[in-house]
Amino acid sequence: MSSYSAYRSGMYDRVLRIASFNGVDQSQGDYSGDYGSSPNCKNFISRYDKLYTASGVAQYGATAPTSEYESSDGRLFQGFFRDSSGNDFSRVMLALHGRFYVSDLDCKSWTPLGAGFTTNNWSSVSYRDEDHDWIIFANGEDESQYWDGTSESTFPLHPKQGATSTEEGKELFFSKITLLNERLWGGVDASRPDRIYWSDSFDPENWEFDFTDSSNNGGGFVDIATFDGTRIRAVVNAFDDVLVFKDKSVHRISGTYPGEFSVTQVYGSKGTLAPRTIVYNGSRLYFLSSDGLCCYNGTSVYNLSENGDRKLKDVWARINPSTMSKACAVMMDTIIYLAVPLDGSAINTHVIEYDVSTGIYSIIEYAGVDDWLILRDNRFEYTGSSTFSGKLERLLFLNGDKIYSYGVGYTFAGEPINASWQSPKISCGSISSKKSTGRIYMSIDAQSLTVGSTPSIRITMYSGDKVRSKLIPLKNGVNNIRKRVKIRGRTFSFKLENVNGDPFTINKGMEIRIEEDYD
Repeated sequence: MSSYSAYRSGMYDRVLRIASFNGVDQSQGDYSGDYGSSPNCKNFISRYDKLYTASGVAQYGATAPTSEYESSDGRLFQGFFRDSSGNDFSRVMLALHGRFYVSDLDCKSWTPLGAGFTTNNWSSVSYRDEDHDWIIFANGEDESQYWDGTSESTFPLHPKQGATSTEEGKELFFSKITLLNERLWGGVDASRPDRIYWSDSFDPENWEFDFTDSSNNGGGFVDIATFDGTRIRAVVNAFDDVLVFKDKSVHRISGTYPGEFSVTQVYGSKGTLAPRTIVYNGSRLYFLSSDGLCCYNGTSVYNLSENGDRKLKDVWARINPSTMSKACAVMMDTIIYLAVPLDGSAINTHVIEYDVSTGIYSIIEYAGVDDWLILRDNRFEYTGSSTFSGKLERLLFLNGDKIYSYGVGYTFAGEPINASWQSPKISCGSISSKKSTGRIYMSIDAQSLTVGSTPSIRITMYSGDKVRSKLIPLKNGVNNIRKRVKIRGRTFSFKLENVNGDPFTINKGMEIRIEEDYD
């Protein structure tokens, strides 16, 4: 939000007041009327009306062991189990090098589980009943696998289905699985790309339809054919339904028992080519389509741009459909963290942070996020007082054979975080008058990353071909800035940059004194 005040006659003194910073907005190019937004910024976060340099990343735990198998595009999981005494415990798992690796929650060492799988692109569900305590995996090319939390290997899970109750079933190779109403649901079997299967209740290995059961229980399947050349991309559990995502459509399977199951196409013509971008917070489900972020509210699906949100129109245009499947997302609190490949890259090159509560976007230039994981740690930790903290959540991601914590520290694993914020062009409501910028007022909380050095901010003013820049040294702590960066023109813009990667926060917006002359 920005505002102006004016006084004197003839030549006017104006105060351009930017009360809050509102993230990225490319909807109007360089001429947005919201001077607190930026058509072009990187590694700055706009949140709580502040503008601050992005937090860093730091390696979490040990690097995965080397292997004779090629390392590429791994996956990251957390399994939840019970020991013989009924106590809960959890393990972190990697799918990498064509095998699984397992570690405790601190990831200080890795133990291999099996080897020789065709792909690392597994999906998973945690499964628990009176007899089983498993994490189940499927990738569409290898036999489905399960692990019980303690064994030295994973084991094949054999989902089979035959034509009659007595016929030996054929093995089903799912690439996507989910869990609802004590049944496993699987899809994208290579031989039946439009078919969704379900298992019997409380029996993840029995997918046979029981022809002798008058209650119409047991396993089964349904075909979801749309005759548009698309295929099933994802099967997820949301809103107490099974949602089936295809390239251009979303379908809902409702009901508790097979005899009640019904299939309905969700209103809206959006689907996804990026199944790992689907996130759900209990009231809304979000995913990436070829036109940007979409939302499903339990009734209909729509692209956010249909509701007027075109703030990342240039970013969405840079995503190549041929590499969109690399994109992946996770949602923590109200923030969606979406890693995307831009400009045809074969890997994810940027992280988009989207706050669903405010509609504010931030763009982080960080490449190589292969997969996300919200690590849930229910171990209680002593805080140094009489209280304990528990149920900790850490945002982790996998990059190659290393796991990193996201949003910690002030560097990208030791590399400086260079941040810049470019304002839109500012006319103060009139392009007929000439403006001369004067003093700039800001409150900046700064910190130097090097002992003995001085953090700095660079402020640059632009008007036409003219450029004026000033490097302002800061002290550690709070700085009340009152500096002049003068430029003259009918419109102008400004850029803020941290120097040497030192972090800072602009706490209360900013003000720019302007003289305006009508000639």
